[in-house]
Amino acid sequence: MTINGVDLLVRRDDPRVCEVREVTVDEPRDGQAVLRIQRFAVTANNVTYATAGDVLGYWKFFPVDSTWGRVPAWGFAEVVASRSELLDEGDRLYGFWPMSSHATIEPTGRKGSRLIDATAHRVPLPPLYNAYLPAGAEDSRREELESLLRPLFGTAWLIADSLAQEGFHNAASVLLSSASSKTAAATAWCLAQYEHRPQIVGLTSVRNREFVERLPGYDETVTYDDLTTASIATPVVFVDVAGSAAVRESVHRHCESDLAFSLIVGSTHWENPGGWSGSADLPGPTPQMFFAPSQGVKRAEELGRGEFVRLVSTAQTEYTEVYGKSTEVRLATTPDMVVQAWIDQVNGNTDASTGIVATLSG
Repeated sequence: MTINGVDLLVRRDDPRVCEVREVTVDEPRDGQAVLRIQRFAVTANNVTYATAGDVLGYWKFFPVDSTWGRVPAWGFAEVVASRSELLDEGDRLYGFWPMSSHATIEPTGRKGSRLIDATAHRVPLPPLYNAYLPAGAEDSRREELESLLRPLFGTAWLIADSLAQEGFHNAASVLLSSASSKTAAATAWCLAQYEHRPQIVGLTSVRNREFVERLPGYDETVTYDDLTTASIATPVVFVDVAGSAAVRESVHRHCESDLAFSLIVGSTHWENPGGWSGSADLPGPTPQMFFAPSQGVKRAEELGRGEFVRLVSTAQTEYTEVYGKSTEVRLATTPDMVVQAWIDQVNGNTDASTGIVATLSG
């Protein structure tokens, strides 16, 4: 038995170039299962996966060739064929999938519990991305919000937690670039939950200023154009979600010795990349790269996995309610719509108040 499917392929050297390509999905071998990917989120997070695909290894999860790649995405899928004792047809999982109609995994673990894909090429990769969780009965609205929020909220919680563990580096302000992005907004909300914390300042475009001002979490909003004249309480911690060389340099030169710490998180402004390693040429501290999977492993070991999961899940549930009230979910349900959704996201043309959830499986 073979299954007809499709992949969204993205040029590894230019994420603006993409195409939907028909593929044949082979029947599962012993120990494998084939899943139909029912929905996945398309966010700035995915753009970071593409633009950092070679540096951080994201192209390795669902490899194609040296020219094209399948961008990973978070979402929900249903088993349509299985030769694994751990999964039956109709079982559903949440996890890390390609932007495709189908995916094949080789699950290990315990039936009905958290599973790990043991496909050979994925074994050396960060375990966070190889884990799949039982999804239960389908609930489209809940799953749309979870696809959009669950992965980036974990990153946001870990950023806020890591800064809190360091006493916020004794900063008076935390400045977040690309403040309208979902990762930055969730980070701001997580930071705002601490009783003794710095001011939280969102750095954004003129276009998105009003939207950021309405978001819970930010105490103040500054536009990129106004940064050099803005009065921001010092010392400052800079959380760089934009990843723009120009923005990073502007912040470092404006703050200079008043910059206590600089953290590289994302690359939403990928056209002017600042890179994933710090530059000694910039005034102030050398920027440090934040890699959520490594920080997640560290905190799970320190807190115990059960307590770590409880803390993140409790906060995420609360934030999802807040997020759901302020966000319009837009569905991309045809290949052409998915291509357009991806291009809009890469080019920064997605409305900040909108969340895109896509499917390529009809």
